Amino acid sequence: MDMENVKQIFRDAGTAISRAVQFTEEKLGKAEKTEQDPNFEQLVTFCDNTKQNTETILKNMEFILNSNPGMRVENLFFLDKKKSGLSSSEYLGIAMTEAGNDFGPDTAYGSALIKVGNIQQTLGLNQREFIKSANDCFVNPMNKYLETDMKTVVKERSLLEKRRLDLDACKTRVRKTRMLATTKVKQDDSGPTMEELIDKAEHDLKVAQEEYDRQAEITKLLMEGVPSAHPQHLQHLLDFVDTQAAFYLKCHESLMSLQSDLSGFPSDQDNVATLSPDTPALGRIQQAKVITSQEPRDAHDLRLSAGENTKNYKM
Repeated sequence: MDMENVKQIFRDAGTAISRAVQFTEEKLGKAEKTEQDPNFEQLVTFCDNTKQNTETILKNMEFILNSNPGMRVENLFFLDKKKSGLSSSEYLGIAMTEAGNDFGPDTAYGSALIKVGNIQQTLGLNQREFIKSANDCFVNPMNKYLETDMKTVVKERSLLEKRRLDLDACKTRVRKTRMLATTKVKQDDSGPTMEELIDKAEHDLKVAQEEYDRQAEITKLLMEGVPSAHPQHLQHLLDFVDTQAAFYLKCHESLMSLQSDLSGFPSDQDNVATLSPDTPALGRIQQAKVITSQEPRDAHDLRLSAGENTKNYKM
């Protein structure tokens, strides 16, 4: 390492220490802090709100789009591959169709399981397509904004804060040097004179002020561009809603079609148990239809009439 690099390291260390001292003294109320104008502070607040709210929205969007642990982002781009990650609905659909085939496609239950299983797989595929579309139209562009434009704003604001600390540290040195000059302290003849020290401090202050003003202008211009990004963010939001609406419409149509297909299947009402006077007690409550009339044998017995529907009858 050459001598110039060594000197630069010491200069950087000195600058860092100076900023740390200035920051600490400000927190302790022992040093003044340069404040920005109200318009600048409003821009800062607007940028902070944009960044924080966008991050929060994307984080919660992630929970919706990646709620299924079986899903993997890389699989969203291979929807036609048999080995791609399946959604929970698809796994359920496969289980139902396999069970339906085991019970027999020619049986009512087996046939219904196959029909429901096929629709569940369709719903799962729709879900994967929706996730990919939502990422393309909303998540990815919003993340890109945070990683480019907003990241630049944050970087320049951080640099401005460093320039501000340098400026205030220079102001402090000028003030202390001038105070020292009024005390008429005896100087070392081998060192710089008090006038030279004051001139050096004032020169450093002038340079620091110029650097701060330049950085403040750059930062302000970048922050003023943040509101102009909101219309584009609105378009991403509208695209997401369109994608979500299309997804739910597909699901609705599939389920309505399934309901129609299943409407001819026997229901519980069609499978009501019949009851005769000699039916043994099964220890459960259900609805039954009496096929043979019966007179009560004692005070605890019931009168039954043929054709009567009984409810909550203990069998």
